[in-house]
Amino acid sequence: MDYRRTATEDEMDFLSECLRYGISICVAGATSFGKTTVTGWLLGTIPDSKRIFTIENGSRELDLVRERDGAVCNSVIHTITRASENEKQNVDQDLLLDMALRFDPEIICVGEMQSYEAYTAQEAARTSHTVLTTIHSNSCESTYRRMCTFCKREYDIKDETLMSLVTEAFPIIVFTKQLENKKRKIMEIMECEILPDGKYNFRTLFHYHIRETRMEGTKFVIKGDHEKVNGISEGLKRRLLENGMPKETLLKITGEEGKKC
Repeated sequence: MDYRRTATEDEMDFLSECLRYGISICVAGATSFGKTTVTGWLLGTIPDSKRIFTIENGSRELDLVRERDGAVCNSVIHTITRASENEKQNVDQDLLLDMALRFDPEIICVGEMQSYEAYTAQEAARTSHTVLTTIHSNSCESTYRRMCTFCKREYDIKDETLMSLVTEAFPIIVFTKQLENKKRKIMEIMECEILPDGKYNFRTLFHYHIRETRMEGTKFVIKGDHEKVNGISEGLKRRLLENGMPKETLLKITGEEGKKC
């Protein structure tokens, strides 16, 4: 994937390093907004030694198996759901998520949260597994409410309890959009910081700012810039270091090279 028209190198490096070092990510947006493309690129940056387990609904779009000298050199397990009129033979995303945990993967990719499998996904993300998933939503913040709605299909839990679970599970949300000129952009990368009093600080890390929109004949011309808005929280920095990220890498992705960690 050539991501340069979708995001900046700094944005993709940040997301790639977060995923590599144990931070679960949800990529949000509508149909055809580039969620699967971003997901595939991020998974393609994972070192060959890490085991990836993918779950896709009905059809397979991800192809992560890499070969070197005619032999498979990475560890990937691809699975897809299978609908059946016989309920006992139905293979849904929730069943595949349960199966994934038995394979002890470093990264689980749930192709798209669509229903009650969201509860299992957030449970996996809160119990030492790294989860990369996508979801249909209208913004970074609304993504969490969407997750809560799906989780309630599995268990009737209070909204505030579910909100605390999904924000802990997925600290990073990426919002993608297709603009009027049909180009796809990562519009926002957001961190949800959970404060000591239990409140949430929705911290925009990167944002695509549209400076100009005009028509040239029948074509839309849109000009804008990707901007770094805020640094990550101290809590996320500590978590990345605890998960094995070298200090030099942390300083690089936070733009703090030359400073002491």
